[in-house]
Amino acid sequence: MGKLLTVVFIVLLAVSNPVSAEIEVEDLWLRESIPGQPNGAGFGVLRNSSDVDIFLVGASIDIAHDVEIHQHVMESGQMRMEQIEALMVPANESVRMQPGGYHLMLMNLKSPLIKDEWHDVTLIFNDGTTLEVSVPVRPLVR
Repeated sequence: MGKLLTVVFIVLLAVSNPVSAEIEVEDLWLRESIPGQPNGAGFGVLRNSSDVDIFLVGASIDIAHDVEIHQHVMESGQMRMEQIEALMVPANESVRMQPGGYHLMLMNLKSPLIKDEWHDVTLIFNDGTTLEVSVPVRPLVR
C-alpha cells in the first residue's frame, strides 16, 4: 500500500508540476562486473537547475533485463540495499549516486560489464520525459 501511495504522489506531482526543468547528468558511469555476479551498478551526479523538484522514477539499458533505483540503509547494525520508487533531485540542487548510497541497480545482466566499454542508459523522470546518456564502464577497483 505504501508503494502505491508513493506512485500516486509522484503522478500527482507530474500533473501539477510538469518537468520542463533542466536535469544535467555528470560523470555517470557503470562499475565493471564482479565475476559471477548477475547484477551491476551505475553511479554519477544528477543536477537540477530548475525551480521545481524532479524525480528519477526509472531507467533502462540494453545490457540488463531491468534497472531499479536503490539506496543503502542501516538496519540493526547491518547495511543493506533496498529499492526505492523514486529519487528526488531537489530544485537547484544535485544528488550523487555513489557506492554505499543511491545508485542504479542493473538487474540480471545479459552479459558482464567490461571495463572501457560504453552503454546507453535511458533515465526516466516523473513526467515521462527521458534522457539518454552514453556511459563508460570503469574498473571494479579505482
